[in-house]
Formats: sequence, structure tokens, C-alpha cells
Amino acid sequence: MPHLSNHRSAHRSALRALALLMLSSSALFSACQQVRPPDAFTFYAGASRSGNYENGGSFTNTMIISDFPKKNDSTSMSLAKGQIGANMPPVPISFIASYLTLLDGYAARFAGGRMEWKAAFDAAADGKRALAAALPCTDKEDNLYVLANDGALYAIGKDGKRRWKQAFFTPTPTTLFCDLLPLADGVVAGFSADGVHGTLVKCAFDGTIAWKQDFALAPSRAFAADEAGNITLALTANTVGATDSLVSLAPNGSRRWAKGVAGTRLLRMPIMGAGQILISGIRETKALREDVLFAFDVNGNQRWEKPLSFTPQGIATGTNEGAPLLVVAGYRMGMGEPLSLVLGFDANGKELWRLSYDLAVMGAPMVSQQNIVFIGTKGEAIGAYFMSKSGVFQQVVSMSNAPPLCLIPAVDSENNILFSATDELGVVKIGKLPVQRLLPY
Repeated sequence: MPHLSNHRSAHRSALRALALLMLSSSALFSACQQVRPPDAFTFYAGASRSGNYENGGSFTNTMIISDFPKKNDSTSMSLAKGQIGANMPPVPISFIASYLTLLDGYAARFAGGRMEWKAAFDAAADGKRALAAALPCTDKEDNLYVLANDGALYAIGKDGKRRWKQAFFTPTPTTLFCDLLPLADGVVAGFSADGVHGTLVKCAFDGTIAWKQDFALAPSRAFAADEAGNITLALTANTVGATDSLVSLAPNGSRRWAKGVAGTRLLRMPIMGAGQILISGIRETKALREDVLFAFDVNGNQRWEKPLSFTPQGIATGTNEGAPLLVVAGYRMGMGEPLSLVLGFDANGKELWRLSYDLAVMGAPMVSQQNIVFIGTKGEAIGAYFMSKSGVFQQVVSMSNAPPLCLIPAVDSENNILFSATDELGVVKIGKLPVQRLLPY
């Protein structure tokens, strides 16, 4: 039976080859999950919060991927029962798994349609559990940090167990919270306990307080840091026409410099990129009220300013053909339909291009290697708008059929754009399925 023997031998060889191919593909798939660009563990493309995701490649717009508990999976449906969704964007830890902070006072790890664990925040005097009050973050070991509305910073391990809790203050109805800033050796939390005065606190990853700084004015919603760990923040009186300040802190919390911006309310967080610090504000004098984009050098000296015809919602920095690119997105306030503008500037504030959209732009644009994406809304319509870095519109990916979402995006290590659902447990992504990333076409 030589023919049958040869057939069996060939069959076994084919099976071994298939097994090796599957093992190789599995290893490649596993490796893809673990690859992450520098600072991919934070929002806004790292501690600088520059909106630059060029290290991760380009944004893709092939499909919308919905990751929700599967109805044919009784375990995932049981774990998701009663969950009403997230109150903050997801914190991606791979292109499969994310952390979510839920509206019932829990943090959860969510992956592949399943809630793998959930960890509770403490309950207040009224019996309700605390909720995340600002954007959370992770460290490079995938531990989760959450500043909650009970005035405490929670650290939760990647296994779902609480590592520590650091209580800062007792909140009031006027309390303001800032997004967490993760650094190489700790997490910086910012807040205004009374809505007037500000505080920054740096906690080491073991929960000990490294330093604390108090300010006469309240910090803006978020702040940034450079590669050396120097922190830049805006302090505001929250009054148009007052003099707000841009402040730089050294890694040990000491003040390096402060720059007052006369008659200007600084509205957005500072952005660090292209060797300078960018921030927008509203300047008001007796005869004029205008939106202005400011650029300072790293020592606090103003380099240039650019009057704008719209209110910026966000600033991002990147490069285009090797040259610095500054992208500003915002919309004009007033009666009628919203009109949004997206402008590109060079490092000296010279306008390179502009695009106008009949919609309201949400937040900061995101810059990748080949394109720029921002989120826009018009009535009930929601979309992710793609454009080239030379200012040419490419296309819009509609999210109008998605369930209610938190419209602040996150970006994972594969440059998928993620949104958390607010009415149910789940994540919506714009990008490619993992298997597509393994194929050469």
C-alpha cells in the first residue's frame, strides 16, 4: 500500500506545516498585542498631551468595530447585567483590552466583549459610590489610577485589586477636578477644592506624596509635561478680562517661572511641541474681545501670538514632510448653524491651510503619520472626520448608528480610535480588526 502510506505521510506533513503556521501567526498576533509606541499609556499621546500619535502609525478608516457583551455568551452577559456604561473615555491597554470607569462607581477591565473584573470605589455618606471625576490614566505596568469625585486618588492593579487610596480633600459643589498626568515616576493630580484656589499633588506609584503645590488661582482642566518631567499649567481666574498665568514647575514641584497673560482668560490646556508651549485664550480690552493663540518658549518668553476668528476647542502638534505642523480646531459661536474651522500653522504661526465644516468640532484634533482626525457633531449626527496633513478633506466615518458614546476619543497601541458607551457596557472602535493587520493587503 505504498500509495496510501505516501498519502498519509503527505497529510501529516501538511498538518505539521499548518500547525507551524498557526503557531507563527499566534506568536505574531501576541507580539502585535504587546507592541506599544512610547507613552501610549496616556491620553493625548503622552505626558505632553500634544495630540501627536505619529509613533503609532496612521489612523485607518476601514470600519467601525463594536465590542459589546455577546448575546450568545451567557458568562459575559451575566457579568454585564445591570451595567449602565462609562462616564469617561476608555483607557486602552492593548488593541483588545481597555479599562472603563463606570457610572455605578466601579472601574472595570473590558476585553473581547467581556468584563474581566470590576473594582469598587468607596461609598460617600449618602451611600452612593464615588465616580471618576477626570480622565484616568495607567502606568507602564498597566496599573490604573483614578481621581474620583470624593476627592481621592485610587490606584488599582492590573488584576483588579486596589493597591492604595490617597484622600486629598472633601469636595464641595464648586470643586473642580483636573485630568491625571502620568509621569515616569508617578502621577500628578490637580484640583480646585473651592473652585477658586488650585492645588497640584504628585504621588509616587506606591502612593506616597512626593510634593504638593498650592496656587492662588484654579488650574485649567489639564496640564502637560516635557521629557524631563517639567510641568506646564495654566492658572485662571475664570473671568474674562482678568490676567491669567502660565506656570512651569520643575520635576520636584518647585516653580521654575510664571508668565502673566494680561487681560486674557486662558481656556484650554497648554500643549508642548515643536520646541514651544502653545495655549489659547480670550483677550478682552475696552474696545476688543478676541480669541488668541499664544506661543511661548520653554523659558516662558512669548514668541508670537495669532488672533483667531473662532474659539479653539483643541490644539495638536505634529510634522508634515519633516516640518513642524500645528493644528488648531474650533468653531464660531453665535446664532444659526455651527461653523467649525481646522487650521494648519507652521512653527512660527504662519497659516498653511484651513478647512471649514458645517458642524461643531469636539475637542482636540489627533495627528498621525499620514492624516488628522477630529470628532464632529451636527444635530444627531456624529462622525470622525479624516483629512490629510496638507489640509485636504478625505472622508467622514459616521457613528450616528452607534449607541450613546462618550465623545472624547482614546487611541490604542495600534492607532485604533476608541469610544466608551455611556448607556451600556461596551467600546466602539474606528480602525481595523486584528486579523487584518496580519495580512499583507
